[in-house]
Amino acid sequence: MRPLLVQLAMLIIMASAGGVTALAGDLFVGSSSSHQVLQFESEGGDPVGAFCTVANPVGLAFRPQETRSVLSGDLFVGSASSHAVLRFDGETGEVIGTFCSVSNPGDLIFGPDGDLFVLSLSAHQVLRYDGQTGEIIGPFCTIANPSGLVFRPLKDLAADVGDLFACSASSHQVQRFDGQTGEQLGVFCNVADPRGLIFGPGGDLFVASGAAHQVLRFEGTTGEPLGAFCSVAHPGDLAFGSDGHLYVTSQSHHQVQVFDGQTGAPLGSFCSVANPGWLVFRDEAPPCLADMNGDGVVNVAEILLLLDTWGECDNCPADINDDGIVNTDDLLLVLSAWGPCP
Repeated sequence: MRPLLVQLAMLIIMASAGGVTALAGDLFVGSSSSHQVLQFESEGGDPVGAFCTVANPVGLAFRPQETRSVLSGDLFVGSASSHAVLRFDGETGEVIGTFCSVSNPGDLIFGPDGDLFVLSLSAHQVLRYDGQTGEIIGPFCTIANPSGLVFRPLKDLAADVGDLFACSASSHQVQRFDGQTGEQLGVFCNVADPRGLIFGPGGDLFVASGAAHQVLRFEGTTGEPLGAFCSVAHPGDLAFGSDGHLYVTSQSHHQVQVFDGQTGAPLGSFCSVANPGWLVFRDEAPPCLADMNGDGVVNVAEILLLLDTWGECDNCPADINDDGIVNTDDLLLVLSAWGPCP
């Protein structure tokens, strides 16, 4: 018992001391004119400069910050010209190399299990790749003329946790797929010329409509339309910042515009980008790995999840230290992160 108590005390001390270095939550935007990913300061939108060079950049995704991963925090960018996803050092922008090959790549996103999901515009599919090696696992689902991708945040223990939502430009729909199997679950909502999409902090789904020049809001569980959230000339991609506001690329104004995350009121231009495409915020800090259900707090729910999967497991959320088994080491990590996530 004494060794466990000592280990627990050390973990709590490390957590309270802030042992993990946070990254600045800067905004990164792809520019198809300059063939670059541009970096802007999170406060004020001042340009930092070109972060990396990519021929015709498309989807952007930072690998989620996981202290147990040796590949933490790198930036992955699709190149429409090279038909590949390229990997760059997440802090310096130094090119690391080609991560995987994709025919006409579009949006890309890391799934809850750490694998990389990439749209193939020519194959009309979402392709799945091993998140560590880039080895192709195979087609995950099929969607006609796909545009945007997003996974539902892990908020509860319902059967639909982690489902994948994808825009179909030809059917003017957002379609929903089982996040584990890729099985089609039907149409979630209808949007004229859907482009980017994102789940908001409150759980609702926000979708850019190129035809309506608006960002539309839908109830996050049922898909019921809640109306227009804000107006944007030729909207493209969108993301919520750490300030809770919504950031949207305007392809006709060559800007990233900001809107109040609660009311949709326009807050002005955040930065200027020639022909902006996808955008992504770099995580300010590693996610709370012990927050298994994604509700922003580590509490009794995590203990119950941990006990439910006690023992050997493969890629299960309760295996926090990723050693293939849920045991007292993971329990100690849960206890050390107890309370609201930073």
